[in-house]
Amino acid sequence: MIIEPTIRYYPETDTMAIEVRPWPAEGKGDPSQIGGEDAGEDLVIHYGPDGTPWLWEIEHASMHPEHIAAALDDLRRRSAQAA
Repeated sequence: MIIEPTIRYYPETDTMAIEVRPWPAEGKGDPSQIGGEDAGEDLVIHYGPDGTPWLWEIEHASMHPEHIAAALDDLRRRSAQAA
């Protein structure tokens, strides 16, 4: 299975959202209404209904290349596992 990531950047708020996996097919609820957990300075990780990370939300993204690199590394790892 190939993961087709969704990466969005909102320049007006300098926020980046990186989906590290698709929303689970069996998942209930609206992903946009799912809360997240603070995971570092300006970093919120959102989880799917199965408790596994789904999306990394990076506030002030231009100031946090380390968060972007970590999210992309997580995405790369998940893609390799799915292959």
